[in-house]
Amino acid sequence: MRCVNSVLSVLVFAFFPWQALSAQPDQADIERVRGELERFSDLLEAGLGLDKPGGLFGMNIGSIQSRYLFGQGASLEIRSPLANSRRRLSLATLGTTMRELQSSQNPFARLSRGTQADSPRIASVAPLALAEDDPMLEAMTRQLQSIDYELIVGAALRQAEETAESLRSLDGIDDSGYLALRSELADLHRALDTNLTALADSMSDGAIEQALEGRLALLRDTAAQRAAELKDDLAQAQRDYEERWYVQRALLEAQAFEAACAAADTLNSFADDQGISLVFVGLGDEGEQLRPDRILVLPIDALRRCASGDWQTLQAASVAYSF
Repeated sequence: MRCVNSVLSVLVFAFFPWQALSAQPDQADIERVRGELERFSDLLEAGLGLDKPGGLFGMNIGSIQSRYLFGQGASLEIRSPLANSRRRLSLATLGTTMRELQSSQNPFARLSRGTQADSPRIASVAPLALAEDDPMLEAMTRQLQSIDYELIVGAALRQAEETAESLRSLDGIDDSGYLALRSELADLHRALDTNLTALADSMSDGAIEQALEGRLALLRDTAAQRAAELKDDLAQAQRDYEERWYVQRALLEAQAFEAACAAADTLNSFADDQGISLVFVGLGDEGEQLRPDRILVLPIDALRRCASGDWQTLQAASVAYSF
């Protein structure tokens, strides 16, 4: 039996000597593949427009790092400015969430919504009754009314200003519109300060106080309405920006397929059954699944077939997913 096993071992080695010889890559082969990947990456970088200066300290706006996967192909990690555009959308969304949390945690805002309909006066009969006989309590009540106005209107104006900044970052408003909006909000801030100061100076004149309270109530409603309008504008701007971003990503992928086809003849050391994986960092379908990267797997044989320039055949043969 041992003799038979020995004979079988000799026969296997005789017919398949490459299995023993190719268990580890040869250094010369690695250097040859390194050179091929460098040329392929340079051509791909130029095809994607990532070789242009414009980054920090005059560096290129993007980069490609390649890794050889022995027996499988290669992985190319691609960083492009489009990932920065995605982060702008993420920051705007985070800002919206933070503003909503701050608004829900404002006790004065809840008090205003729950107890004030047409007037900012505190809806408590006992303090008002006592205030008729107690000047100090009346003064404290009026001071609380001023604080209430200042917090509610001030918070609405701050939210409007922050929303305007997010709108601008997402191209939801142009420069002239942004400046006009800033001017409008600054006017509302000045009107608030002016009326609060006048209210503090008119404690002994009921008619003037009532008129000022009417102006402040109008300011409160105007600020809240403007903040709500800008919130709706930002939600639409986020949807529009995301839609444009996905169009830009599709264009970038088309450029990648086209550039890869044009550079296919540089990959001479790769077998037809291997593949090139393009990992676009930060370009994945994040959503609720949090998959930040976009990956395209290009079969080598399809790459060679599209070398004449028909990149759509390569796209049809490739696999695309987010991870």
